[in-house]
Amino acid sequence: MFQKKIHSLPMMPLLALALTFLLEVFGRHSVGKALGYAFSNPLMFLYNMMIVLLTLSISTLFRRRRFMLLLIAAIWFLLGCANFMVLSFRITPLGAIDFQLLKSVIGIVGIYISFYQAVLILLAFCLLVVGVVYSWRRLPPSRVRCKSAILTIGATAGSLLLVSNLSVQAEALSQNFDNITDAYSENGFAYSFSSGLVDRGIKKPEDYSQERMAEVAASLEGSPSLSQGRRPNLVMVQLESFFDVNRLENLDFSQNPLPHFTRLRETFSTGLLEVPSIGSGTANTEFEVLTGMNLEYFGSGEYPYKTVLQEAACESLGYHLRKNGYAAHAIHNNTATFYDRNLVYSNLGFERFSPIEYMNDVRYNPTGWAKDEVLTGEIRKALASGGSRDFIYAVSVQPHGKYPEAPLDENQRIFVEGLEEDAAKASFEYYANQIFETDAFVGELLRELSAFGEPTVVVLFGDHLPALAVEEEDLREGGRFQTEYVIWSNFPLEKQDKDLTAYQLGAEVMERMGLDEGILTKLHQNRFWADDYQEMMVLLQYDMLYGEQAVYARKGSAGPPEGSVLGMGISPIVITGIQQSGESVQVSGLGFTPWSVVHLDGKAKETRFLDDGALLVEDLVLEKGSRLHVAQVARSKEVLSRTAGFIVQ
Repeated sequence: MFQKKIHSLPMMPLLALALTFLLEVFGRHSVGKALGYAFSNPLMFLYNMMIVLLTLSISTLFRRRRFMLLLIAAIWFLLGCANFMVLSFRITPLGAIDFQLLKSVIGIVGIYISFYQAVLILLAFCLLVVGVVYSWRRLPPSRVRCKSAILTIGATAGSLLLVSNLSVQAEALSQNFDNITDAYSENGFAYSFSSGLVDRGIKKPEDYSQERMAEVAASLEGSPSLSQGRRPNLVMVQLESFFDVNRLENLDFSQNPLPHFTRLRETFSTGLLEVPSIGSGTANTEFEVLTGMNLEYFGSGEYPYKTVLQEAACESLGYHLRKNGYAAHAIHNNTATFYDRNLVYSNLGFERFSPIEYMNDVRYNPTGWAKDEVLTGEIRKALASGGSRDFIYAVSVQPHGKYPEAPLDENQRIFVEGLEEDAAKASFEYYANQIFETDAFVGELLRELSAFGEPTVVVLFGDHLPALAVEEEDLREGGRFQTEYVIWSNFPLEKQDKDLTAYQLGAEVMERMGLDEGILTKLHQNRFWADDYQEMMVLLQYDMLYGEQAVYARKGSAGPPEGSVLGMGISPIVITGIQQSGESVQVSGLGFTPWSVVHLDGKAKETRFLDDGALLVEDLVLEKGSRLHVAQVARSKEVLSRTAGFIVQ
C-alpha cells in the first residue's frame, strides 16, 4: 500500500507543496514568515512549487521511480537544511556557487561549527545513508510507463512555463540579483537556487557587434590623456568586514573602535564605497576593485574567481600598473587557496603572491583568524624587494566572522551599550575589538610609510559589512552595501571627498596618480556622468571576457591581457644545507615558515618548524643520492611551491 501511494500522481504535488513550504521555513528561520510569504506572494510560491514538482516528476523516467522520488525529495530537504545552517553564520543564503567554494572552506569549518555540531552532522549523514540503502531495498523496481512519464513531465514543464510568464507579467518575479538576500526573500529558495545553477557569466547585449565595439573604443580613445604626474608606490589594503561602526545610530561604544581611521577620514580623501555584497563575498569586492567591472552583469550569486577567471585573463590594476613600470604583488594573511587566489591572481596580472603560508610570526585571534598586524612587515618587505615602483594589493582577514555569542576575551577593551540580547552584545563587542586591532594595524602601517623614502599612496577600504544584524534604519549614514575608503599619501595630495562604487575606486586612484591606462579605466574616468555609461560598461565587459575581444582589435592596441607567471612569496625559499644527527635530520636554509614541509624523493615527511632558517625531521636516515625539497603546503594539502632539489652527498 505504501509503495503505491508514494508515487501516485496526487502524491507528487502534495510532496512538492510540503517541500516548498519547508524550504521557505528553513530560509526564513520562521514558520510564520514562510506562511506570510506564501499568502503575500502566492504566484511566486506557486512558481517555486512548480520547480520542485518538475524535479520530482523526473523520477517517472526510472524503473526505481519510487526510490528516485524519495531521493530527489531528500536532496531538496538537504539543501534547505544547508541553507538554514549557512544563514546561522552569514547573511547571504546558500547558492549553487557555494558548492564550488567547498575546497576553500573545508579548512576553516571548525571556526563556524563546534565539535558536537560536527558529530551531529556526521550522525545525520550516516542516518541518511542508511535511509537511502533501506529505501533502495524496500522500494523495488517497476516497469517504466514511457508515455505516462513524458506526459507528466511535459505537463509539469508547460505549467511551469505558464506560471513563469504570469509571474513576469504580474511583476511578481524580481529579476534583479544585485542583493542576493533580498532576491531570495522575494523570489523564494527553489527559484533563486535553481537560477544560480544555470545563470553564469554575462548575457550577450542585444546591440553587441564588432561595429558597436569599434564605436565604443573610438569614443574612449577620444578621451583626454592625463598629465604624467609623479609615480608613487600604490598600496591598496582591503580590510575584511570593516566599516565605521560610528555610523550605527543606537549603539554606544566605551571608546572609539576606529581612532586612526576616524582621523584619516577627517584629513584625507574619503567617501562611502558601494560594494557588491554584505556579510560575505570578499572576493567579489576584490574583483570589482581590481578589474573595474560591475558584478551586477554577471550571474546571480556568481564569483568570477570560481568561474571565468579560472581560465581567462582580465584587464586589471595589476596589468595597468605593470605597463607603467610597476611590480605587482598581492598579499593575504589567509591560505593561498581561499577563492583559488593562487590560480586567479596570475589572470589578474600579479607577478608575486604572498599568502599566510609564506609568513612568520603570525598571531591569531580568539576564533582562529590571523591577526592583521603581520601585514605591516609583509608590505614593508614587498616595498623593499625591488628597484621599481610597487603596486601592492593586501587583503586582511582578522575581523572575519563567525562572531561568537558569548565573550571569548576577558581582556577586551571595548564594550557596547544599546543591545538587549546578551548574544548580540557579545557578537558586537567581539567585532568591535577585532576592528580596533585592525585599526591599530592601519595606524602602524601608515607610521612606517610616513618615513618611507619613496612617495607612496595607500588606499584603505572595507570589503563589506560584517555578518551582524545591521539594518538600513540602524545607519545614520549610507546603507548596508556601503563601507568607506580613504586615500592616504606621504606627500601632499589634495583632499577630494566623493562617494564611489567598488568598480570605480581603482580608476579614481589612478586618476589621482596621473594615469589612465586601461579601457574600463578611461570609461570610469571620462564617461561616468553619461547616460550610456552602464550600457558601455556591460558591452565592454562582455566583449573582454565572453565576446570577440573586438575592443582590442583597434589600431595601436597591445591586444588582450595574458596570464602572468605567478611567483609565490616575496623572496625565494632555499636550502643551504642538511645535517644528519642520529635518526633526525635538520634542514638549513632561508625563508622557512610553519607551512614548510620537507619532501624526500617526492614524499612528504612530518616536519617540525624551528625557525626561518631550520626545519627538523625525526625518524629519518638519509641515503646518498636522495633528493630533498622543501615545499610550502596549504591547509588543503596543496603544494604551492617547492625549492630546488638538494642532492644528499
